Amino acid sequence: MVVVFVCADKFGTLLPSHKLVIQPIFDLMQIEGYDCRWGQWRTPWGHIDDVEDKDISCFVTGDIGIHHDYLTKRAFFHPHGLHPSEQGYIHLGWYGCLLPGEWWRKNLKSNRLPVTGWAKLDVLFKPHIKERTITEYKLNLPYDKTVLYAPTGNWDWATSFDASVFHIIHMFEELPYNLIIKTAEYSESFKKWHEFLNYSYPKHINHIGENEDLTPLYSLCDLAITDGSSVAWEFIGLDKPTIQLTNMPDPMSALVPAKGDCERCNPVSGYFGGDDKFREHEECRTCAGVIKCSLEELRETVICAIENPNEIGDERRRWAAKVNTLIDGHSAERCVNAIKKIAGI
Repeated sequence: MVVVFVCADKFGTLLPSHKLVIQPIFDLMQIEGYDCRWGQWRTPWGHIDDVEDKDISCFVTGDIGIHHDYLTKRAFFHPHGLHPSEQGYIHLGWYGCLLPGEWWRKNLKSNRLPVTGWAKLDVLFKPHIKERTITEYKLNLPYDKTVLYAPTGNWDWATSFDASVFHIIHMFEELPYNLIIKTAEYSESFKKWHEFLNYSYPKHINHIGENEDLTPLYSLCDLAITDGSSVAWEFIGLDKPTIQLTNMPDPMSALVPAKGDCERCNPVSGYFGGDDKFREHEECRTCAGVIKCSLEELRETVICAIENPNEIGDERRRWAAKVNTLIDGHSAERCVNAIKKIAGI
């Protein structure tokens, strides 16, 4: 029997940031002797030319987009990102949901919703991961502290790249910290993309493109800056501070926790046009364990977060314990064990 893995694609090529979430599960099941294949994401979902439906035991995916309940009921879901908005994808219509933390369960009760941790972070426990990442990505890190800037790609309301990238570059040209800029899929359509690619910045500022795995960089960085990307909730799981810029088109939808988790944020969810809502209440500035910040405040906030990483440590750890737990290098193993148990394979 075949286990089919499915992730979103871009013009027929699997998106690396999506594939890498379920790749550790694929690899481990293959080592255990299972016939694992990659199926197509577009209609017909999960299709493989030389495999008949009767020969498929189950599917594993990190993406929604299945067009038939028949297929959903045979698929295990392990979210491709940890943005709280993705909690809405967890339901009992799946064969099983492999949860990054207890918070994702909501109020659902089922033995088909095991907490496994998030498999993409297992790479952080590979031997010599820091040294290997510096060498493989050809990073130049002369300073003691390193900051990761990882904006989301140009595909929705969550990005701030055009408004922020040169402000951040110029800021780090003057600061005594290394900077790694990790761009995502669909970045090539940003208005300032070609200007960014052709800009000559100092050697302590590094650029890593969309086809490289973001996750190993977490081992090197002391602070992350992002916008509406799920990087924020991935990074706080390592008990490191994250700054979220609030200058994307729809900051409230991009940054607030899921509905019901913040009584102050919830009434203004869907608000468009600026970051003033984050200034009304002090607790909203660090809601969901991340630091909300405008460009004008970024320099001061970066320095404070680097030099005083535990300033909001309690709130960060409280959220990480709910959203992103069991970071120990064995999440893929727990996912595989859950799939085998639930599917009986």
